[in-house]
Amino acid sequence: MEYEFLFVVEGVSVDDDETVGVIFDQFDGLLAVAAGQTLLSVSETGDAPVDASHRLVARLRSALPGMRLLRTDLELVGIADIAERTGRTRQNVAQWVRGERQADDETPFPPAEGTVGRSLAWRWAEVNGWLERIGAGDGVARPSRDEALIIDLMVRSWQDQLADGMPLLKVVAADDDRAEERQAVMAGVEGLARQPEIMRKLATLPRNEPHRLAIVCAVLLDRLEDVVKQLGPYDVSGVLAVMTGEGELHLTSIAAVPLPGAVPVARLGLSARATVGDLVLLQANGTVAPTTPLALT
Repeated sequence: MEYEFLFVVEGVSVDDDETVGVIFDQFDGLLAVAAGQTLLSVSETGDAPVDASHRLVARLRSALPGMRLLRTDLELVGIADIAERTGRTRQNVAQWVRGERQADDETPFPPAEGTVGRSLAWRWAEVNGWLERIGAGDGVARPSRDEALIIDLMVRSWQDQLADGMPLLKVVAADDDRAEERQAVMAGVEGLARQPEIMRKLATLPRNEPHRLAIVCAVLLDRLEDVVKQLGPYDVSGVLAVMTGEGELHLTSIAAVPLPGAVPVARLGLSARATVGDLVLLQANGTVAPTTPLALT
């Protein structure tokens, strides 16, 4: 899924042709100034808006280390703005606002965010979400109010981590009847995340995104093919984390595609339907070193 974001940023200028070119060429984005603020309009793919913004922060850090995202912009619109964006008349928009025309499911027009001067103003993301219900939206997915709040809370922390030389972590786990076992693995990963020396070591592992690291929390009975699915469609590499029989956290660098330096598990005699336990056993008996990156294909 692709999501569109509008961020208030600093550290870059619309007069810097090189920066503007990078934003356009690498991110299909635009840099603009409005009301004295520098705004970045950009899209990113992800499982959800927060995940997409997580990827975006990592990619922007790599391409434009001097730019800092401050917060998402509310993107407030009035009746005239909504009319212009939808190609409708102001009278038509006023009918929506007054509830004279509702969506098929009778969802009311979203409440105003506040007033600008004497006029009501709404969040465009909420208005557009309502417009989609009547076939008048722009077809673009944006963060909801709650999602934007989470992104605002996290974006500074993510950028601070990157500035300290730490990769951004994406920790995932399957939702099944082994939730308690997976929670124990996740707790172990969270403990590692608080140890800078270990995080810097993890940052040296080969992966497709240099500033982002996906960690799959698995159990010994998981199939390798399911681990690959947990990486998701946007991360082709990461780390497999599992608790061994001795209760120790075991980490293996993995990839969903053959990356340079990664050994295909087929070369070890394992198929994609082999289990994580089968892999850990081979590592324990010395068939392959635990530090060897593996391609689970």
